[in-house]
Amino acid sequence: MEETNKQNENTIDIVEASTRKDFVLERLNKRNKDRQNYLDVKLEQRSKETQQNEGVDFFAQSFGQRAYDLEQRISTMQLESGDAPLPDLSKHFADITIEIQELQRYLTSSTMFLSDFKIKSCQNMLNALTSACDEARQRLMPKKKFGFSGKKLAVKQKQPVAVSKVDGPEKKTTNSSAFTWTIANKRSAHIVLRGEEVNGLDITISNVHKCLIELQGHPGSVQISNASQCTLLCGPVARSLFAEQLERCTIAIACQQLRLHSSQATRIYLHVTCRAIIEDCRQIEIDVYNYDYAELEADYATSGLNKSQNNYTDVADFNWLSPDVPSPNWTLLKDHAAPNWSAVRRDFKSSCASSADNIKDNSII
Repeated sequence: MEETNKQNENTIDIVEASTRKDFVLERLNKRNKDRQNYLDVKLEQRSKETQQNEGVDFFAQSFGQRAYDLEQRISTMQLESGDAPLPDLSKHFADITIEIQELQRYLTSSTMFLSDFKIKSCQNMLNALTSACDEARQRLMPKKKFGFSGKKLAVKQKQPVAVSKVDGPEKKTTNSSAFTWTIANKRSAHIVLRGEEVNGLDITISNVHKCLIELQGHPGSVQISNASQCTLLCGPVARSLFAEQLERCTIAIACQQLRLHSSQATRIYLHVTCRAIIEDCRQIEIDVYNYDYAELEADYATSGLNKSQNNYTDVADFNWLSPDVPSPNWTLLKDHAAPNWSAVRRDFKSSCASSADNIKDNSII
């Protein structure tokens, strides 16, 4: 009986020892697996950081070299342009402008892995190149104030261009085949430009107050300066929107790049294929693009803008460089009903009509 008990005890000890051994082996295997997973994660993270740093270094070298080459070409052109015929100068400036635009596209396509400080530095370099090119063009190819031939003058006399209309933009012509629309110094005006009036052109808007402006087409670019209490509705823009000094405005726009400066209390319904940039701004509200008109789909196709790619939630604030804390200068609209632009248009016209009646009543009194 004692022998049997001893055998049972030995058996129990053996089982317990085997169980403890299995438990220890399991813990060791788990610890080894966790350690290996940790090393794999660190290795993958280090590999990603290395690739990103290599991408940043390559971008910095490539961008800097191309910018330097353009700067040298502009400087050389100014030194050697004494005997250059006018057509050659025109071609050289056109080529330089195209290369600056390509460098701008290279920057905007690389913003996903660049720091905000690097983006701002490169953008300043591009702005300096553009200014240098414009100054050289004005100095070497000054515009003639009264350079119309007799034939063109006769045509202009038969078909005069109306300007300074309350409900439309001013139209400036540089020659018989190309022109640029400019909307300036307007107040309480409803302005609608369609199709051939904006397609592929650079639209400039300045000094407008309480206006409703609709660009139903695909402009090449849009630039806005000094606007208050205005609404701008725009179709797909092939390149960029640059806006500054906006106050209490509403914008609906689709573009490749958006740059907003020195603005406040402005709401933007946005479709942007690159990273949007704001600077010196506050109280900016952003939501998805929702403007609509009959030719919108065709304008998307013609402009070349990628309708399926919209980065409206990715905004770089050059005044807020903290990567961990969101910028307080802009926010995404949440639980906000999309505006009915037809109702906005109707209310604007009604408001303008009421203001006009009030002015008439006051003049009678």
